[in-house]
Amino acid sequence: MPRNHARVLILDDEYYLGQMLAQALTAEKIQTIAVTEVDSAIDWLSKTSFDLVVSDIYLPGKTGIDLFNFVKNSKIEVPFIFMTGNPDLEVAVNFFTRGGYDYIIKPFMIPDFLKKVNVVIRNHKLERQEKNLVKDLRSLLATRLSELNIYQDVFESTDDGIVIADLDGNIVKVNQGFENITGMTNIQLLHQHLDILGHSLLPGLKFGTIVETLKTESSWHADLEGKRNLDETWYNSITFSPIKNEESSVFAYAGIFKDVTAQRRVEQALIGSLKQMNLAQEAIIFGMARLAEHRDQTTGYHLERIRDYCRTLAEALIERKKYRSVINNEFVQMLCRTATLHDIGKVGIPDYILLKEDKLSQPEFEIMKSHTSIGYHTLNSIREQYGDMEFLKMGIEISYCHHERWNGSGYPQGLKGEKIPLSAQILAVADVYDALTTRRSYKEAFSHEHAIEIMQQEKGKHFSPHIFDVFMEIVDQFDEIRKKFQMENTDPDFPENQPVDANTI
Repeated sequence: MPRNHARVLILDDEYYLGQMLAQALTAEKIQTIAVTEVDSAIDWLSKTSFDLVVSDIYLPGKTGIDLFNFVKNSKIEVPFIFMTGNPDLEVAVNFFTRGGYDYIIKPFMIPDFLKKVNVVIRNHKLERQEKNLVKDLRSLLATRLSELNIYQDVFESTDDGIVIADLDGNIVKVNQGFENITGMTNIQLLHQHLDILGHSLLPGLKFGTIVETLKTESSWHADLEGKRNLDETWYNSITFSPIKNEESSVFAYAGIFKDVTAQRRVEQALIGSLKQMNLAQEAIIFGMARLAEHRDQTTGYHLERIRDYCRTLAEALIERKKYRSVINNEFVQMLCRTATLHDIGKVGIPDYILLKEDKLSQPEFEIMKSHTSIGYHTLNSIREQYGDMEFLKMGIEISYCHHERWNGSGYPQGLKGEKIPLSAQILAVADVYDALTTRRSYKEAFSHEHAIEIMQQEKGKHFSPHIFDVFMEIVDQFDEIRKKFQMENTDPDFPENQPVDANTI
């Protein structure tokens, strides 16, 4: 039976009276079941819900009182109306005392009956809604109390500091964790504005900034440094979030303060240790490179100049769109550290070749060229033993490829164009400039101007045209670096008509 309308159960031993009342209720769009025996009524109540029971009191055998007792004992929530032609005061009082709803005296008019039934059904529906509402409210309250207990436990038990502020920024409550990490108590801070923490503990903590951020973001976060316990430096990781009610309206703000002082101190100690390790590593690298240079006393500050030339050129390349995805500050620093390794392979070149003052013969030149391979194998053996490290990777690129040429005519691999590592392309410009402008065992120094003239002829041949164009924009900086490291016995005014051969470049 569909449950679109109210439903009434009628019990009366007068069959035709029951059917007449059922027809009248049906006309009111009230679904009605009419029975003549108590057992039949009990059977219907056991399997179907009703909005009203209308029962005669006196029936043959079991009576309406028996049906009423069944409803009460079974805890069936349904209003009950008695019909009787022989009213009894004691029965009526007992009926109403136990929760009976109304009494109808036979005979009665059908319209009066319908009016009473509609009122009872409507009132019962309202009562049921109220009971359901109360039940829901109790359930919601129990849930909220449970949540509140959980929040309270978290609020009080966490070691992190928690601060609750109202919409105006006034502190409503702080937990024990906040008192422990700051030394400030709930009593001291209660009703104080949140900005007091910015004045006394954590400069940079401003309520206005927090609220402005929370207008567009789900949370506000900052890592702040401050002072506590008079003059102790401390570090805090702070997150503020809005607190919302069931209608999603913000009514307060919660801030979590995590004391990360110990963590930051460990980080600072590690950073300091890493810096020391990097300095030591760089000193070792530079010392290794110096081994390859110490036999040739004419090179002077060659390694220092190469390092500064590479830094200057690489920094200029950072701004160029072509290299923006490759060259950054880390690349520049790594290049400066590893540029000094470019000629480390010369430790394997015999003195009679390395220090020869005349032009090298072809066999001697082939031996000289092997310094690139010697450098590669030396550094690669270190990499194989100690693992793949970035400075070794770039050091191998530079030592192995700095004599490769853009047009593919270089050595030892004959690499061409962009196949030459970018670090080696940069170093090639720096190395040739330094070779031309400083005295070597086989030549005197060229002037800055003459060196540039020679190098311009090698654009697109020896050098990357893109890198060389940038070099030409900053040649004055190269000249300044050259002058800074110029040794006393260097003659920068050597005649510019000095012949140049492949060994010079």
